[in-house]
Amino acid sequence: MGSAGSGPGRIRGAGAGFPGLRHPGGLTYTYGLDHARDNRVNRATLNHNGRLTMTSSVKAIQFLKQPKLRDPLFVAAFEGWNDGGVASTNGVKRLVDAFQAEKFASVDPEEFYVFSENRPLVKLTDSRVRKVVWQTNDFFHAPLPGTNRDVILFHGTEPNLHWKTYCSTVLSVAEQHEARDIVTLGAFLADVLYTLPIQVNGFSSNVEMEEKFGLKRSNYEGPTGIVGVLSNLCQERPITTLSLWAAVPYYISIPNPKAVHALLSKLKTIFAFELNLETLERDADNFDNEINDVVAKDPNVAAYVRELKKREFLN
Repeated sequence: MGSAGSGPGRIRGAGAGFPGLRHPGGLTYTYGLDHARDNRVNRATLNHNGRLTMTSSVKAIQFLKQPKLRDPLFVAAFEGWNDGGVASTNGVKRLVDAFQAEKFASVDPEEFYVFSENRPLVKLTDSRVRKVVWQTNDFFHAPLPGTNRDVILFHGTEPNLHWKTYCSTVLSVAEQHEARDIVTLGAFLADVLYTLPIQVNGFSSNVEMEEKFGLKRSNYEGPTGIVGVLSNLCQERPITTLSLWAAVPYYISIPNPKAVHALLSKLKTIFAFELNLETLERDADNFDNEINDVVAKDPNVAAYVRELKKREFLN
């Protein structure tokens, strides 16, 4: 069934020094294709019926460097289903800019996306060369202002495939740098008035943290996104987890800086770091004025907002 040599794409016995799965008949085979770039190993094994089946062991982190970090806080947000009003990922972007954070690693997207459904983009460089831009899954690090610790910021994209492997891959960076606090940011679409302050709730593995900062757990049951899967995986580890969620008006389809401000204000309060929010506050005020104009010009949206105001009054 092929040579037992060591070249790429060849079947090798476990005795050749490469791990494999044992067939009931006593033979162990592994199909090895090693990528030095990202340490990814794809394996084909013989199942109990003697058929060749594919399994995958993925270490898809591409490191630009290995920073030495002090008790880092890990903050993650993901593009996609958990990012209403683009609030969570814009929150991480704001932190990257505010802290002048440096990119130090990324997740290779190859194993986790169906590119015919979640397509990469093509952009022109300054020299007019076309460059393919893949899904964002980047890690940044910086000192956390006003504290004696650092921060790891992760801007990800909800994957199409291998969610558990993807989450384990992301968490491996946090564990490698001994992060004890894992925070996920999210935003969901809701029937809420755009004129009211954005409400932020969430949950933590630390009940005292929930009580101290007035976090109210949701009673939601149903489909979940990558944030839910990552949070569940974190619960199996000896780390403190926190998930913060902002409720954004579903009838407003543009990025919502009010929700970004609400998420970052809560995060700042809980972890007692320094962050200037003045620019974000101005953006939030401009956003309110912009939405006022939209509502005034759209009778359907105006009618819906009036209905929400009635419900708010009755409650």
